[in-house]
Amino acid sequence: MLRIGLVPIVRPLFRGSRFGLEHTSRRALEALGRELGFELAFVSEPVADAAQAEAAARAAEAARLDLLLVQHVTFATGEAFLPLLKLPIPVGLWALPEVWDTGPLPQNAICGLNLGVSLAEQPTKWFYGAVEDVWFQARLKLTLGALRGAKVLRKGRVLALGGHAPGFFAFAALPETGLTVEKAELGELWEALAAVPEEAVAERAAAFRELSEYPVEALRELFRLELALEKLAQPYDGVALREWPEIPDRLGVMAYAAMARLADQGYTLAPEGDVMGLASLLALRAISGQPAILLDISHFSPKGLMLWHGGEAPQAWAGGPTRLVPHFNRHLPAVRDMPLRAGPITGLRLLPGRRAVVHGGLLNGEKGYDGDSSYLTRPTWASEPLTPRQFLASWFNHRIPHHLAVGMGAFEEVLLEMCAWLGLEVLPARTEEHRLVW
Repeated sequence: MLRIGLVPIVRPLFRGSRFGLEHTSRRALEALGRELGFELAFVSEPVADAAQAEAAARAAEAARLDLLLVQHVTFATGEAFLPLLKLPIPVGLWALPEVWDTGPLPQNAICGLNLGVSLAEQPTKWFYGAVEDVWFQARLKLTLGALRGAKVLRKGRVLALGGHAPGFFAFAALPETGLTVEKAELGELWEALAAVPEEAVAERAAAFRELSEYPVEALRELFRLELALEKLAQPYDGVALREWPEIPDRLGVMAYAAMARLADQGYTLAPEGDVMGLASLLALRAISGQPAILLDISHFSPKGLMLWHGGEAPQAWAGGPTRLVPHFNRHLPAVRDMPLRAGPITGLRLLPGRRAVVHGGLLNGEKGYDGDSSYLTRPTWASEPLTPRQFLASWFNHRIPHHLAVGMGAFEEVLLEMCAWLGLEVLPARTEEHRLVW
C-alpha cells in the first residue's frame, strides 16, 4: 500500500487559517485512502514559517513516504514550503478551494499554489479542489498508479538467471531507476532441479488439467522445471531467464509452459534474459493490477501488427481455449498455445540512458502464429494515434530492442506520469517511412 503524507501550509493573517479546513480535508483524505488503496501515514501540524517547514520536512522524510501532499490551506510565501519541495520523495502541491467568492478574500490558496509550482525545481504535481471533487480525485488516482509503477522500479529486486540469450546483446542493458538486479549462473537452476523431490513432481502431474497434445507423463520434466524456477523466483519480484539453448539441450523440454504456469500463479518471468523487459513488466503489473507479457512484432499486414511470443503467457491473457503444444522450431514439449484476449493494451519499454517508450492500442483477439499471439490495431505512441505502419516505422527508427512489454488496459497517461517522476525521457513517435533516420 502506498504511504502518503500531508503537510498543511497556512498564513495566520488569512481568515481561512482559522476555519479548520486542514482537519476536515484530512478526514476526507483518510476515507479516500481506504477506497483507493493508500494509507495517510504522516500528517504534520500546520506549518506557517521556515523553522516549522524544516521540522516538517525532516519528519516527512523519516516517514518513508511514497508521496507528500503539501496542502495550501491559505496563501503562504516560499519559506513556508521550500524545504518540503526539496525532499527526495515525490511531492504534490495542493490548494483547497475558497470557502466563499465575494467580500474579503478568505484563503488565496490557489495563488499560493501558483507560487509553489513556480518555485519547484524537481518533478512536482499540482492538485486543486476539495477531496470530494471529481477533478482532484482523477488527478490523484492517476498519480497513485504512476507511483505504484515508480515504486517497483525504484525499490524492486529481480534475478537475472543465466544472462541474456545468445546474440541478444541489447538485453544486457540494466535499469537505471534503482531496481536491484542480482545475477546468477544457470548452475543454480541445475542445482535447484536436482533438489526437486519426485513427490512434488507427482503432485503437479496429478493436479494438471490443461488441454495438452502430450500425455501427463511426457510433461514430468516440465513440472520439475516449474518447481525449480518457482523456488528460485520466490525471494524476488521477477526473474529474467535465459531459457535457451541450455534448457532444451539439457532437459529435452522448452521452458515456456513452465513459465506460463508460474505466471498463472502470480510470478513474473521474462524470457531470453531481458532484464529491461522484466522491469517494464513489473511496472505494468503494478499499475494495471494484472500480469503483463513480453511480445515480438512478428508480422505486418493490412490486419495490423501481429504480436507474438513462444508460449509463456498466463491464462489471464487468453482470448479462447489454451493447450500445450510442441515448440514451433524444436518440436519439444511444451508451449502454451492461445489467442491473446481482445481489448485495450498499454506498452512500456525501458531503455538505457534513462529513456523509455510508452505506447498502446487495441488487440483484436485474432490468433496468428502458434504460441500466444494477436494483432495490434489502432496503435498509439505516447498517447499520439498512429497507423500500424507509422508505429512500426517509429519502433525501427528509434532502434528499440525487439521485446514489447504489454499490460492489460489503457494506462498510457499513468505511464507518462510515472516516467516524469522517475526522470525518464519519453521518446516521441518517429514516423518517417522512407528516408534514413539515425
